[in-house]
Amino acid sequence: MNYTYLAASLPTLVFGAPPSFGVAEFRAKCEGVLSRADLAALDALLTGAPAPGVRFVAEWQARETQLRNGVARARAAHLGVEARPYLRDHAGWDMSVAKAVTDAFAKPNPLEREQELDRCRWRTAEDLARFEPFGLPAVLAFAVKLGIAARWAGMAEDAGVKRVEDFVGAAGAESGTKP
Repeated sequence: MNYTYLAASLPTLVFGAPPSFGVAEFRAKCEGVLSRADLAALDALLTGAPAPGVRFVAEWQARETQLRNGVARARAAHLGVEARPYLRDHAGWDMSVAKAVTDAFAKPNPLEREQELDRCRWRTAEDLARFEPFGLPAVLAFAVKLGIAARWAGMAEDAGVKRVEDFVGAAGAESGTKP
């Protein structure tokens, strides 16, 4: 189905820039615009559930699984443990995803690694929607990119410091000592 008006009305998202609205608000905007089946596909994409017959969702999930498997392999190799228990089956193979994982783990710190992995996710979403710029794939790609943008916008140094302090405080309370 073609969603020209919806796709054309979506704001441009830039990796690393905070979005003007969140995933829940986007999902609400899609109600009444997307068909019932396409709204179910959006929900499946957002929750990680299967969406039989929806190519974008199936390909996205396969590439995401490939990326996560690559991360598991890299971390297992670093720790000297077997990766096999952490790997999941997926359809297909995308060399750009494999290269992105390798490139990410060549970065000097965890923040840069996570950014590189999310850039790969961003490019993957764009690639999957490339041939249907006003169809359901464009709407689904926007949802993926919005989730990534919202995730990074939610990361603030003050919030991170508070979470660490809360964690340390909770750990100290459980052990009966003060941090």
